[in-house]
Amino acid sequence: MALRTDAALAAKRLAAASCVGAVLGLLVGGVGGRLFMGLLASLNREDHGVITSDGFPIGEVTTAGTIQLLLTGTVLGVLGAGIYLGLRGLAPGPVWFRRACAAVGGTVMVGASIVHEDGPDFTLLEPTWAAIVLTLGVPLVFLLVMPPSVDRLVVDGGSLLRGRWAWVGLVPWVFPLLPATVLLVGAWLLARWAGQRMPGAGAWLARGALAALFVAGAVILTSEIVAIYDTVGEGRYLLR
Repeated sequence: MALRTDAALAAKRLAAASCVGAVLGLLVGGVGGRLFMGLLASLNREDHGVITSDGFPIGEVTTAGTIQLLLTGTVLGVLGAGIYLGLRGLAPGPVWFRRACAAVGGTVMVGASIVHEDGPDFTLLEPTWAAIVLTLGVPLVFLLVMPPSVDRLVVDGGSLLRGRWAWVGLVPWVFPLLPATVLLVGAWLLARWAGQRMPGAGAWLARGALAALFVAGAVILTSEIVAIYDTVGEGRYLLR
């Protein structure tokens, strides 16, 4: 009975957090992403028509491409909010430190997965630093806004927890995020078990794993940025 009650509360919180993540993902990732892509395209008019690594033609705004970008931003926003909800209790210290860890750590991990030397995204578009900064700026802005929004509207007994319509936030976890759902449920069950059997040690083991992931992500991101500048002939400045 306790498991069922805890699972129901966790699912309700996840649904509400997913609604927050979906809205912010749509605005920051979708609309914001389109704006920064347009800014880079305006600075590189000679490269219009070149296909990026994500399959978007530089400088061409299409209905299909815009819809795809908006949907991608929405789904990734849901995923980000769910991950934050699951990990928010692991960061020690005050609230501001927890949110700073989410913003910095999340931006580094996202950057490690999307900033790369292959393709024209960062080696063709100029200035190179602007392409990198704008790309990292999208997840950074999202991760600065999302945690306080989730804390206020979801965790602290906000209106989303009282609204029945918030359950619609679970839809993306059925499709297209089903693999992530399986991992999330497994992690929740493991955390619940560890919290009952070894509350102190389990939390610190999880913190250690997250710290290791952050270090690995930082190393990957740094190496990719150096490789990008090497490719465009400016790597020597980063290595001095």
